[in-house]
Amino acid sequence: MRIFVAGGSGVIGRQLLPLLISHGHQVVALTRSPAKVDSFRAAGAEPVIADALDAEALADAVVLARPDLVIHQLTSLPPTPDPRRHAAANAQTARLRIQGDRNLLRAATAAGVRRVIAQSIAFGYAPGIGPASEEEPS
Repeated sequence: MRIFVAGGSGVIGRQLLPLLISHGHQVVALTRSPAKVDSFRAAGAEPVIADALDAEALADAVVLARPDLVIHQLTSLPPTPDPRRHAAANAQTARLRIQGDRNLLRAATAAGVRRVIAQSIAFGYAPGIGPASEEEPS
């Protein structure tokens, strides 16, 4: 199956890509960061760069990928929680959850995708105090 993973570089996405690939799926992984392209390729995924808040770029990426399935793992969480920037991080995450979700679903529809799997919420904890950061080792 050809699978488009939106948010392949996050805590869950980094675990998901190798699992999907090891089960024989062709994976296209979305990131907005060119710096993450090499890690996608190393995992065996085809990287695609676009911002989920850019509806046209996202639609182009999904349509060109021709996926059978879209997996939504988009987040806008900071690598390390910072209480001083909590309000700004929450605002960006809320924008992504509203506008980014809408853009991703419209892109999937435009690409003729019949199945979308969307994350709900997950918290990861590492040894120590508090939640794990995006920088925790896999």
